[in-house]
Amino acid sequence: MNRAILSLAVAMFSISPLISAIDLPSKAIAETPKQTNSNSFPTQGASIQAFVPKGWKVESKVEGDLNADRRPDVVLRLIDNSKGDHDRVLLVLQKQSNGQWQRIGFAPKVLLCSTCGGMLGSIQLKIENGVILVDQLRGSREAVNTLHRFWIDKTSKKVVLIGLDVDIRDRATGDEIRESRNFLSGQKITEKYRANRQQDGIELVSRQRSTIPKTTSAIETVDY
Repeated sequence: MNRAILSLAVAMFSISPLISAIDLPSKAIAETPKQTNSNSFPTQGASIQAFVPKGWKVESKVEGDLNADRRPDVVLRLIDNSKGDHDRVLLVLQKQSNGQWQRIGFAPKVLLCSTCGGMLGSIQLKIENGVILVDQLRGSREAVNTLHRFWIDKTSKKVVLIGLDVDIRDRATGDEIRESRNFLSGQKITEKYRANRQQDGIELVSRQRSTIPKTTSAIETVDY
C-alpha cells in the first residue's frame, strides 16, 4: 500500500463516530422495519378500537386537541403481535362532529421496532399546544435521541413534520452533537459539546446556525 492510500485510510478511521452518525444510520441500533400496508388500518370507525386490526395491539395512547375544535384527538402507538421483530405504527385519529373517528395520519416508519432500540430503547408520545411530540432513544455507548414534531397543516389538513431534534452522545467520552431543525422557519442549529475539565458535566465547543428548505413532509413519508 503506497503512502497516499495509507494516509487516506488513517484519516477515514480517525473521523469521529458522532459526526458520521448524523448522516449515516447505524444498522446495529436501527434495523429497517418491514413495510406495513396502510390498507390494513381503517380510515374511519365508531370507536378507537375499530382502528386496531387483527394481530395488532395498542401500546400507548395520548389525547389532545390538534385543531382547536375543542374535541379530543388521539394518537395511537400500535405494535404488531406476530413473531420476530415487532413493527410499530403511529395513527393520528380525529373526532368528527357526528361522534365518529377519522384517521388523518398514518406513520409506518417513524417508530422504532421492538428490537431497534438497543439497550436504551424507549418511546414517549405527547401532545402539547396542538403539536405531536415523538421522543425516542436508542443505542448503548452511542446514545441517539430523536424528537419529531408534527402538527396539522391548516391548508392541506394533513399531519406534517415541522421540526426534528437529533442528539448524539458518546456516553464514555461525553462528546455530544445536538442538531435542531425547524422546517417552518427554515433554521437549523448545530451544537457540539465535550466533557468539561472537572468531568462533572459538558461544555459548549461550537454553535452554528444555518438555513434549510422550508419543507414540511407528510407524516406518512417520515422515517426515523
